[in-house]
Amino acid sequence: MKTTMKRLSAGMATAVAATAVAVTLLPGVASAQVISRIYSYTTKGANQCHSAANAAGPGYYCTTTTIAGTKYWALAHA
Repeated sequence: MKTTMKRLSAGMATAVAATAVAVTLLPGVASAQVISRIYSYTTKGANQCHSAANAAGPGYYCTTTTIAGTKYWALAHA
């Protein structure tokens, strides 16, 4: 019984150490994207989004997002 407990303990210690190393090596989230406004997924929507991004200044950009199965242009910043 004692030998079995030692083996289980050693096995658990190895598993915990391996998990800690894996978590340490995983890349973290560099920044979160915040959507300020959405526009229709059309040429007009793209133009409006890009105009808004230019007016908003540095750090703002246009991207696409899907909400409830519908694609939109989105004004976002980090």
